[in-house]
Amino acid sequence: MKKRDYLLSFIICFISFSAVAQKLPSADAIIARYVKVIGGEKLWTAVKTSEFHAEATIGDKKLNMLVIKAGPGKFYQSMEGGGLSIMEIYDSGVAIAIQNGKRTKITDTIALDHYQLQSYILPDMNYIKLQYKRQVSGLENINGVPCYKIILTSQNGSVNTNYYEQNSGLLSMVEKGGIKTFLNDYRFYKGCSIPFSMSTDLGDGYSMKVKVAEWLINGKSSLELYNTKKQQAQL
Repeated sequence: MKKRDYLLSFIICFISFSAVAQKLPSADAIIARYVKVIGGEKLWTAVKTSEFHAEATIGDKKLNMLVIKAGPGKFYQSMEGGGLSIMEIYDSGVAIAIQNGKRTKITDTIALDHYQLQSYILPDMNYIKLQYKRQVSGLENINGVPCYKIILTSQNGSVNTNYYEQNSGLLSMVEKGGIKTFLNDYRFYKGCSIPFSMSTDLGDGYSMKVKVAEWLINGKSSLELYNTKKQQAQL
């Protein structure tokens, strides 16, 4: 082998080895960076209630969407339109789903873990508190953008996989149960930033696109929304 060819081969091997051997940040460091980028822990801690008004589009159907978080343990979500009415209510470990008037108590531990996590204003600040296992699983390209892949597992085995962009630090995609949701159009409001556009791949060629129209923080929400005892009484 000519000296030039040998040198070229050595350089290629060295670059490849360096890429493999590159030390990745810890999951906690990646998540902490995300929190900082979207406003910082101090500002997010000051948010006690969060209310999203959005429009969801599935095919040719448009639905009005409302998501309210009233602090740890209180979560409400509704979607209405096109003859469909869905409500999900979570209050301190009890979850009720109401679809077109039919009430169902949710007892699946994985689903309950999901509601518990989502009841927190910013879930990313609470993985440690909720004792989720946090594991970095390398770098992956999401729509051509390198992202840190972090696998988050609850004590009951509920798994979320979050993808945080390597350069910007933003959360770009969330995967749960094989369903992928892409997060875009981050905007700031009162110092905090959230994605105002989300797209969920539902499979079989269907997707749900969500556009946030309004985000309200630290407003008053009716406690009646979280009255799971009343809903259980009507089961």
